[in-house]
This record gives sequence, C-alpha cells and structure tokens, in this order.
Amino acid sequence: MNTMQPIITERLKLRPFERTDEEAAFAFFSDPEVMRFSLNGPHSSRKPTEDFIVTNINRQDRQGYSIWAVVEQETGTVIGMCGLAEFGHGVPGIELAYRLRCDRWGQGYASEAARGAIEYSFTESKLERLIAAVEPANIASVHVLEKIGFVRVSRRTVAGKDAFLLELTRDDWLSSQISDQRS
Repeated sequence: MNTMQPIITERLKLRPFERTDEEAAFAFFSDPEVMRFSLNGPHSSRKPTEDFIVTNINRQDRQGYSIWAVVEQETGTVIGMCGLAEFGHGVPGIELAYRLRCDRWGQGYASEAARGAIEYSFTESKLERLIAAVEPANIASVHVLEKIGFVRVSRRTVAGKDAFLLELTRDDWLSSQISDQRS
C-alpha cells in the first residue's frame, strides 16, 4: 500500500479519497453546474461516484498519486477534488484535474489546490510533465491553469469536444519556483 502524507496548503488539505467521502463527493459530482464541462456529465446516481472513489483509492495504492479529496481545513468539509490521473483520449500523459463545489468558486481554492498537486507531482512523484484539457468556453478553468504556469500547446478534439491542451513541465515549474524566490 502506497500511503501519502496529506498535501497541506494555506487553507486546504488534499488527501486520498476514503469510502466515507461518498456523500460529500456525490454532492458536487451530481451538480450540473460543477459538471458542466465534464466529459461524462453529472452523476445521476451514487454508483459512478462510488466507482470514482474506488478507482482513485486503487490508483493511489498502485501509483503513489491519484485524484484526491480537497478538504477545507477550517471546516473539515470535503469541497471538491484535485489530483492526477492518466489522461487517455489518445493523448499520453498525466492530467491535472480539479472540481469544486459551486459555493467555493471564486475564492482561489482551485489555484491553491492545483499548486499543491503540482508540487507533489514534481517533487514526490517525480513526474516530468503534466497536461490538462479544457473546453475553451470554460474560461475560469483556462485562467486558473495559465495563472499557475500551464501553457497552451494545441487545440484539438478530445473525447468529441473542442479543447485546449495545456502542459506544464517540471523544468518550467522549477524555473518559476526559482524566480518566485528571487522576487
């Protein structure tokens, strides 16, 4: 079993999903607004949420990374998910993915969680590159990714949808960390 220490940021904790997170996860996975840009749409029953949690528990054990529960430290509430998974869809690479409850949008949580996942991916998991695919209409998510250092590399069809493909390399991330320390 590959255990990890939770990723602690200023206001959040990213930790592996647990089966007890199903109710909180279903609350955001079943929300049509949260899932508006999802390839699969909102979960209409608890089964897809349960499958998602089991898949990520197994991925964490097998690979040392997964998509994690995002927990608000102040309340102890699971407010979303953020983490890493094999992308697929004809594009090789590990994807950074995130989703948050609507009532937590606009507070910088997506960027904060994503930065924690990126640091983990490049330091603990020793990955060399992360990718993300985002529909151009998902302006907020494109903004988050570009703000945290991802660059657009192409525009292509992914799973039947028009998407920007963005990437962040370990070298670019390290360079940005060094320049942040200098300023």
